Amino acid sequence: MNYSTTSKISFSGPMAFIAALLIAFSFIGQANAQEFTAKEKAAISEHYEILAEHQAESDQALESKLQAEFDEQVLDSEQEFMELTCASHGLDFDSEFEVCYE
Repeated sequence: MNYSTTSKISFSGPMAFIAALLIAFSFIGQANAQEFTAKEKAAISEHYEILAEHQAESDQALESKLQAEFDEQVLDSEQEFMELTCASHGLDFDSEFEVCYE
């Protein structure tokens, strides 16, 4: 395969003119954008408050879930540590009373 050959792309003058007009109108539309009214600003503020509440609830739920998982891992680790410690001294571990016994 020979990739060194170039292909000629035909240029469409009218299409370029239409594209330029569309770009110009999009800039003009942005330049003429009006400020929000007081009612619209109030609605936006209300939506931001609702979003903040939902975010806080979500954060709290995630924090609670992570804390519960951490607590469970700590309990499992404590039990495993005590079982190993009791076994290293030739004793058995009672998980109900959390003591080593013979």
